[in-house]
Amino acid sequence: MSRHRLSTALMLLSAFGLSASFTGCSNHQALEKMPTVASPTVTKSGHEPTEHKESNHKTSKAHPAWSYTGATGPEFWGDLDNASACKIGQAQSPINITQVIASEGTAPTINYSQAANIKVNNNGHTIVYTPTTTANAITLEGEQYTLKQFHYHIPSEHQIAGKNYPGELHFVHANAKGNLAVIGVMLQPGQANAVLRILLNGTQLSIENNVEFTANNVNLAALIPQAPTFYHYDGSLTTPPCSEQVQWYVTKQPISLANDQFAIMYDLYNANNRPVRPQGERVVEQLDN
Repeated sequence: MSRHRLSTALMLLSAFGLSASFTGCSNHQALEKMPTVASPTVTKSGHEPTEHKESNHKTSKAHPAWSYTGATGPEFWGDLDNASACKIGQAQSPINITQVIASEGTAPTINYSQAANIKVNNNGHTIVYTPTTTANAITLEGEQYTLKQFHYHIPSEHQIAGKNYPGELHFVHANAKGNLAVIGVMLQPGQANAVLRILLNGTQLSIENNVEFTANNVNLAALIPQAPTFYHYDGSLTTPPCSEQVQWYVTKQPISLANDQFAIMYDLYNANNRPVRPQGERVVEQLDN
């Protein structure tokens, strides 16, 4: 990362402190203060539907098929082979979570108790972190879904009560049949996260020096809020081919990163978030632990 870009990113974050948030999707990304509490309205029944961007990957691979801006941006993803769901799908992600239904359903049980070795890969659209073992998983209604990889988007893809957070982590899980369940964790400026410190520093060194990097003995539980409340809905992948029938569990509680950690993430990738899609007739449930 250049010293100038690092300083610029730090100045942007410092100017808005702990409540900084991305809201726009323009070439000049604006930071806006997040509300002290940004929460959707919780009801017992009923729901309401609702309703940008260029990537900054300085060392990305050549991936001309799709991007987040211009002639290969999100509005054209549906024209790609086998990606028509991006245009015509009725259960697309991300969404703006504005109203949720209180539910007695079971929240996913997260078992990230085993320290994992994590391989780092720049796929041209984000940084992908892949565990080398299958020891970490979640349980949904008695069925195990193994963590396959996690990655980030700047700013967040999901909105909470109409607001984007500065970033969002996606933890992608699959069961034995290949069904997907994704946990979304919002990121906000605050105290440093020790695990992300290791991953981001290693990522920066790996990309700048064009070498492979594996982080050893990573405690992934530190990347999930403690006893989180989840917003659950049926959605899709947020990148082509935008396949549907993905179970989404977005945590109500964010985790915090230090300003310099956000600066590294911004320098590697930014504005790599798909705009929110219509909620339509889908219901968003609030699942409490």
